[in-house]
Amino acid sequence: MQKHFSTKKRYLTDDEKRKRAIEFNEFCLDIEKVDVEEFVKSDIFDETIELKCLDCGFQEEIDYDIVSECWDTFMSDYPVSYCLKCNTSDVVPLDVYNRLKK
Repeated sequence: MQKHFSTKKRYLTDDEKRKRAIEFNEFCLDIEKVDVEEFVKSDIFDETIELKCLDCGFQEEIDYDIVSECWDTFMSDYPVSYCLKCNTSDVVPLDVYNRLKK
C-alpha cells in the first residue's frame, strides 16, 4: 500500500552495523548468526516518522517499525495514535498534520 506520508531514513555507519551484528550474534541461536563483515557491507538504515497531535501540537519522532506494527492499513491511509501529552487519539504523521491544518 502506498504511504500518504513521509518517513526519515538514516543509513547506519559501519561501526553501528558492526555493533548491531555482534549484539545480534550474542543473543541468537548458532544457526541464526550473521556474518558480521557481510552485514557491514549491506545498506542498513533506521527509519523514523514525525508525529504531531492535532489537538495540543505535541510532536515526537519515533521508530517507524513501531508505528507500522500498530497501523491497520485497511482502516486508514495513515497511522493515528494517542498523544502522550493530552491523551487524545489525534496524533498523525507530520505531513498529514500540515495538510489538515491548512
